[in-house]
Amino acid sequence: MKKLIPIIAMGALLLNGCAGDGETHPEFKSSKVIERMGGVEKTPEWATGAKAMWSEGQMIYFANIVTLAGDKRPESCMEVASLKAKSKMLAYIQSNITTSAQLDEDMTDDPSYESLTAFLAQGKISGAAVAGRYYEFFTMSSTSGERELKLRCAAKVSIKKATLERQLKAALNPKKKGNPEIKKKLIDAQTKFIDDL
Repeated sequence: MKKLIPIIAMGALLLNGCAGDGETHPEFKSSKVIERMGGVEKTPEWATGAKAMWSEGQMIYFANIVTLAGDKRPESCMEVASLKAKSKMLAYIQSNITTSAQLDEDMTDDPSYESLTAFLAQGKISGAAVAGRYYEFFTMSSTSGERELKLRCAAKVSIKKATLERQLKAALNPKKKGNPEIKKKLIDAQTKFIDDL
């Protein structure tokens, strides 16, 4: 019976349309937010998905957003978003740095490149912590035109800018000597990536 209460309550909210302000959900067309965490009036900007990674002062933040079926529990959904946030942040960093470095395919055998990608792929970065969590229930039209209840959760990870810079540079110091031009391209790409946040 306890498991049915949240489902019944959500059904009542859907039928009455009295909860939330009916704001359209930013991620889906024809969607309406019906309940926000803590009764806040607007989705926090960092949880909208408008930007993935940004800096504020000496801190760098990354937001990971997860959308699940509306019958899931908010706490579980936020935990999933939190657990995946760090690995997604590292994948985002790797993608941006390696793309920005403009390396040819034959350059990816270089020890500097291999060391950096291994460091990021293994999640060895330290100092990253969950700085915020958020959830909201919303309705949207399914492919059949019926309204569906969804749960959207976000987790915000933070790391000190200096800590991230130091670890990324250290990852480029492999024991094997590689092509200094490739190492310079990767260092320049790292610097540009962090400066542009």
